[in-house]
Amino acid sequence: MVEAYIFIDIRAGWAKKILREIADLPEVTSVHACWGRPDLISHIKVADLKKLRELVLQRFQHIAGITATDTHVVIDT
Repeated sequence: MVEAYIFIDIRAGWAKKILREIADLPEVTSVHACWGRPDLISHIKVADLKKLRELVLQRFQHIAGITATDTHVVIDT
C-alpha cells in the first residue's frame, strides 16, 4: 500500500467543484481546502507506485481548474 499527500493548486473560484470531484475518487481518503498555497490537500491510498502515477497523471491533472500538483509519498520510518 502506498500513501501520499497531493498538494493541489487551482484556479480562483473552482475550489468547491474540484474538492467534490476529488473527494469522489475511491483512492482519496480525505481532501481539504486551505488558505494560501496549496489550495487543496488530499490524502490518498493506492496499491503501488504505478497506481499513484496513474492517479496523478491521468486523473488529477486532467480535472478542469487544477493548475498544478505536488505529490509527497509517505515513507515508513
